[in-house]
Amino acid sequence: MTRHPEDATPLPTAAPGVQLQPAAYEKLLRALSDSIARLAADEPFERLVVPPVIARATIERAGFAASFPQLLGTVHSYTGSAADWRRLSPLIAEDGPWHARQEISDLVLLPAACYPVYAGLAGQDLRQPVRYSVEAQCFRQEATAETGRLRSFRMAELVTAGTAEHCQEWREHWLRRVADWLDGLGLKPSIELADDPFFGGGRKLYQAAQRAQELKFELRVPVADGLVQAIASANIHKDHFGEVFDFTADGAIGQTACTAFGLDRIALALLHAHGTRPADWPEHISTALKGN
Repeated sequence: MTRHPEDATPLPTAAPGVQLQPAAYEKLLRALSDSIARLAADEPFERLVVPPVIARATIERAGFAASFPQLLGTVHSYTGSAADWRRLSPLIAEDGPWHARQEISDLVLLPAACYPVYAGLAGQDLRQPVRYSVEAQCFRQEATAETGRLRSFRMAELVTAGTAEHCQEWREHWLRRVADWLDGLGLKPSIELADDPFFGGGRKLYQAAQRAQELKFELRVPVADGLVQAIASANIHKDHFGEVFDFTADGAIGQTACTAFGLDRIALALLHAHGTRPADWPEHISTALKGN
């Protein structure tokens, strides 16, 4: 069947959770990224484009490996000699274990866009709150390939670090602001308290503590028929990252907060709500997306 050039529906690949993105879909992702930038224009965010890999030591230190080892994608590489590889390389044609001699490297695939920011604050004493706008291609080894649960996905985040009071007020502000933004796009999100842990510790114990402290709120909408997923979140991490990366704010352990946008999930939610051709969407939706 001939595909309409304005159809933004992603195409599947041989790898579950990895999709091909047609031009109309990529245009939609760029429009979402630009819309988020306009939303954040009244705060002094420093813009960072984050690479798709990060030091394994940083992710271990941050606590992601302790909380989500099943989601982490590690980078392995061959470290033997050329002579050894000449003996192994014929295995590729034979579907053999050509990778058996590969070893884990100092890199992992980036699981969330914000982690390099916290590591970059190491050793600092913040006299004023800092703010960063980051975007990255991320990876998580999801166990299912349902719509929206991608292994390779685009994430944008707004991140701040400072005092406890600043981070709490900033998170509350951005929770309301993102909900209003999504509502303007016709997505009508529900706001729900999440209980998946950001970092290590006993999972059940930490989930209870996280819910009690209201650390993470998710904004959830349908991304397919009968399937509701979180497409954005507003999070506060207390002093976890300040402690593990040794930075302070006004002399106390620094605190952090972030607002995360799952760009692919937002795009899929918009396609589900308004149709697969963004060029044909109602004018008020297109206007809201363009910020006119």
